[in-house]
Amino acid sequence: MSIAPPNGNRAEDRRTAAAPPPGPTVVDLLRDRATGPGADRPLFTALGAAGEPVARLTAAELDARARLVADALRRTARPGDRVVVPPMPGLDFHVAFFGCLHAGTVPVPVADTAGPAAAALVRDSRAGAVLVPDAAGPGSLPGVSRVVVREPVRASRHRRGAPEAPEPDAPALLQYAARPGRHAGGGVAVGHGALVAAQAAVRDRCDIDSGTTVVSWLPLWHGTGLATALVLPLVSGAAAVTLEPAAFARDPRVWLRAVEAEEDVFAAAPDLAYELCVRRVPVADRMRIDLSTWRVAAVGGGAGGGRPVSARTLRRFADAFRPGFFREEVFAAGYGTSGGALGVTLARPLHPTVSGHYDRAALAQGRAVPVPRAGRGGVELVGRGTPLPGVGVRVLDPASRRTVPERVVGEIWADVPGYAVSRTGDLGFLDGGELFVTG
Repeated sequence: MSIAPPNGNRAEDRRTAAAPPPGPTVVDLLRDRATGPGADRPLFTALGAAGEPVARLTAAELDARARLVADALRRTARPGDRVVVPPMPGLDFHVAFFGCLHAGTVPVPVADTAGPAAAALVRDSRAGAVLVPDAAGPGSLPGVSRVVVREPVRASRHRRGAPEAPEPDAPALLQYAARPGRHAGGGVAVGHGALVAAQAAVRDRCDIDSGTTVVSWLPLWHGTGLATALVLPLVSGAAAVTLEPAAFARDPRVWLRAVEAEEDVFAAAPDLAYELCVRRVPVADRMRIDLSTWRVAAVGGGAGGGRPVSARTLRRFADAFRPGFFREEVFAAGYGTSGGALGVTLARPLHPTVSGHYDRAALAQGRAVPVPRAGRGGVELVGRGTPLPGVGVRVLDPASRRTVPERVVGEIWADVPGYAVSRTGDLGFLDGGELFVTG
């Protein structure tokens, strides 16, 4: 695998963040897609455990179903109220999420609704309703009204009330970085404008358009999964294919075969997912899966974004799946904030992955000192790309909050359009304009 050293000649990517001009909201994007020339083309497809299609929705169908859910929500919730949206089978989560937005309520995606941590999250968010797939499904929460996603569809197939018209700075979701069962901390409101601008930046960096298919198994309760699988297709005109995280965990070949089935693919996953593919996909199957359609393989460091990406993992995956025509240059390492809902940096696809070797002892002391190679005190780090258009990235001294020079480790701060400055809590440094995350 060809991995290039840090490159300082990337001035075109260094842009200061500024408040975005008024733009479309997520509701606007779905409405435009549902009434445009591609309204009757499949927008979202859900796959089953073996990779078989189990549900499909065009933009027009999704918009109609979301309006029905919105009508049901309006009986128990008012605009601005928080609504819990747990995982659901097929495309029910998609319908529930956009139903919340159509009603003017704020969706609160959660990993599950069981246990004391989930109840604490509901109290913290002040949610007044929870969406469930059907009357028999799970999702009961003390003091929270249940609204059934599928029931309104049986009552009527016609559009009813018009969707609310939120402002770009209105919250599109309340994102919790931790899943129930762990200490959740406070939720972070992510605005329509910030969410749309972030995915538009990914679209432009990766040349995603109507000929692209987003293939994702990432959980939709997590910011990265939601932004990638739900918002990016609307921003770019692409279609999306989703499968359950459990299906990927049981058999990573389901994800890879979903990539093979499309003509031009954007797919994102954490570092550990690529390693799992190497360990779990038999050698004989690697050459039977044609990955030549995979144009952008985005890679992050885990749920919080701050875990380093392993150059060894990327090399192992590229070597393992080269018989299936995987090209190592499609890797694009990135970094995000707000639970991954907002992109901060992303490498350019179809360019060699940037990596550098640094002295391990010096890194522990806060200095990034280049060394010839890893080993004998050296560690190899993968660059997480340069700032996305409109995003500002600074590395600050945690104590003084003053910007530190390049190759000095500090806390990563990001200035995202429509979101202002975010203190990430992650440590890293800049080298030649490239962001390196150390933990």
